[in-house]
Amino acid sequence: MIEAFLHPIADCWDCADFYLVPLLWIRARHAADLSPGLAERIDRTLLAYRYWLDEPGNDVQWYFSENHALLLHTSAYLAGHLLPAARFARSNRTGTEQSATGAARVRAWLDHFERWEMAEFNSAPYFPIDLKGLTALQALAPDADIRARAARAIARLLEIVANSAHQGILTAAQGRSYEHSLRAAASLELSAIARLLWGKGSIGARLHALPQLALCLRDHGLQLPDLTARALWQSDAEQEWSFRQGENGFAALTHCKTRAWALGTAAGYRWREWGYQETLVHARIGANPQAQIWLNHPGELLQSGSARPSYWGGSASIPRVQQYRALALVAFDGTEPQPDLAHAWFPRPAFDESDVQGRTAFARSGEGLAALVADGPLEEVTDGPSARCELRRAGRRARWLLRLGAVTAGGDYAAFRARFAALALAEHPDGRIVVDDPDYGMVEFGPDGTVTAEGRTLDPARWTIRGTRTEREGFQGRTP
Repeated sequence: MIEAFLHPIADCWDCADFYLVPLLWIRARHAADLSPGLAERIDRTLLAYRYWLDEPGNDVQWYFSENHALLLHTSAYLAGHLLPAARFARSNRTGTEQSATGAARVRAWLDHFERWEMAEFNSAPYFPIDLKGLTALQALAPDADIRARAARAIARLLEIVANSAHQGILTAAQGRSYEHSLRAAASLELSAIARLLWGKGSIGARLHALPQLALCLRDHGLQLPDLTARALWQSDAEQEWSFRQGENGFAALTHCKTRAWALGTAAGYRWREWGYQETLVHARIGANPQAQIWLNHPGELLQSGSARPSYWGGSASIPRVQQYRALALVAFDGTEPQPDLAHAWFPRPAFDESDVQGRTAFARSGEGLAALVADGPLEEVTDGPSARCELRRAGRRARWLLRLGAVTAGGDYAAFRARFAALALAEHPDGRIVVDDPDYGMVEFGPDGTVTAEGRTLDPARWTIRGTRTEREGFQGRTP
């Protein structure tokens, strides 16, 4: 297994740094268990590798994102420390010099993270990559300050996951998403990390950080707060979590959950601009990890294609998304030549009950309830790779309301359907969109990103990187 990855690392394949970090861990901690010939080949590979843009080379590695930068700087730092007297071929530095350069860049990376956190905000596939680099630093860094800062960064990332998780599965708006990371939610590594830390989750196919995190906890003194209650939220009370991520806090994120449901969105994020891989509204009901809903404007019409945005990951035109508690507004305004539809992932086989009729769709999973209301007729896809999992609304301009609830609050599935079947929005010339919610009363979505309801105003401009987490007693609203 080790030998199989030496060639891609030596030739600087894309994502070679993903394999390089655990290789360095093996070389640093288990050298005595390697044959002399294999240990020598590893060292030759480390000395031949290109660790950053200032080193000569012509390859397809990606250097321009925070996760790759962290792994590349971590690798230079640790590889140089392992081989202090050797000469690194591309940089022409000694190991001591290479390690010092890597350490300076690691500290600069941590400076930026401690101020702004993740640029690829809240992204399920990228938490494990950042954790891969940070756990290697916490376990292996020769400098105590870097070890301590890495430990704090690990704790912060896991706190963000716990706050935005529902029954151990991340349910939140994400700055980068993929079809495989959305549809196969139970196979994500964050689910495996939830199982390790909080006792509920599943082991998937990709394990970037899980083994290293386990070793840090067992062997390297990593101490983490117990966030089980947050990650596996079992209360009828609502947790509301609002924060910002990325340089200058460019992504304002909010999340609300009870035991029965969870809803996360990005507030006021780049409305109507062309999109990339952002998933800006994500919901989950009940305990089944597959009972999830998200909406997007496809970037291509080929499922499982390679475009960014793709059929399910990201939006060709970024929608206006705003949220109040269990209610989300999603407004698409696409342009030619973007695909002429918007759609929702609505996996009926994962729900205990569901109905699609006209412009409405309803679902129940366990105690969780969901209503989708569009401004035009919904077409249910019945064949192909998304059969019985996709609802389409024709046209580049589309308005959706997503409303969640619980059977313990305001009635059963039939009562919920009756209560929200007439849910509608009213658009005003000044950009305000108003919804008369049966429980919350008048909810006003402002064109500046603010939301006003129940005597309070939510203003994303006031949210901070550190964030605010509050708990509210269960069902509050008009009597059913």
